[in-house]
Amino acid sequence: MTFFGLAAMNDLQPGEKSKSTLSRCKDLLFSVFAFPVGMFVVLLFWTIFIYDRELVYPASIDTFFPPWMNHAMHTFVLPVLLGEVLVQPHVYPKTKHALAALGAVGLAYSFWILWVYLSVGIWVYPLLGHFSTSGLVGFFFFNMSVVTLFYLLGDKLNSRVWSKDMK
Repeated sequence: MTFFGLAAMNDLQPGEKSKSTLSRCKDLLFSVFAFPVGMFVVLLFWTIFIYDRELVYPASIDTFFPPWMNHAMHTFVLPVLLGEVLVQPHVYPKTKHALAALGAVGLAYSFWILWVYLSVGIWVYPLLGHFSTSGLVGFFFFNMSVVTLFYLLGDKLNSRVWSKDMK
């Protein structure tokens, strides 16, 4: 949501947009966070949901969280992100800087998940309660690896779609 707010503000600003601070922030947010994390959420959520929905989205939630809201958060993201790649070129940062930022946010999110569990005794995602300590470490490592691959995929897609225009 933050990304699309920045994108709308960027589109409304007058003058040369591609060199503005707002445009660079928008590109950073999309390339490093919105695309890889959004794609990851869609892939992981639906993979686990198909396997056993109770692990990520218990049926009891349906009474106050309608199915259309679930699809808005876990399905509609995919075509919106792919559409963004097709209609707007993005300047990607150096890979090492992008992966450092992605890793820092991934670690912060992992620590938040652990903090909630240690503070309240409830896992944010019921699936996590099925892992041993080493299993959790492996699962978090696997997830960060997949997000990293989605970052690289986004960079590759962006350069394939926009290579002529970016030169």
